[in-house]
Amino acid sequence: MRREAAEKLEELFEAAAQEGLRLVAVSGYRSYETQRIIYQRKIKSTGSVAKAERLVAPPGASEHQLGLAMDIGRRSNTNLNMAFGRSREGEWVARHAHEYGFIIRYQDRWTDITGYADEPGHLRYVGVEHATVIHTMDIPLETYVEQMQQTMCGEMYANLTP
Repeated sequence: MRREAAEKLEELFEAAAQEGLRLVAVSGYRSYETQRIIYQRKIKSTGSVAKAERLVAPPGASEHQLGLAMDIGRRSNTNLNMAFGRSREGEWVARHAHEYGFIIRYQDRWTDITGYADEPGHLRYVGVEHATVIHTMDIPLETYVEQMQQTMCGEMYANLTP
């Protein structure tokens, strides 16, 4: 992971540990080749490119390749699945991740927007300010970025008019 994101992830893990919760990093940075292998494996296991792409990004499109994403789990269960979101650890992360600059990137109710199935252990670092707004508004990153673009473009155009 990039240094700032990694440092904030360590802070998140330390805060969870202070409450008796043990989080572990499961999957962080992935090279193009690693992502290609994971993607091809998912196509084979699901039998469909469309099904695979709801679960795994194609190479070149994964947030893991940015160095800003980490899949996390519980020390007692590092399998990446939706059960993490229902665990004490997952519920704690959902309440506190934004305080450390992370968002839970893929939620079931946003699949039509994000294109990905529910993945409660997939954290994306966006910085504390942005994560707090996204968390408070309870919206996916795509919606937030779109709103930011509209706001910024609106301000730019307003400043250009006499």
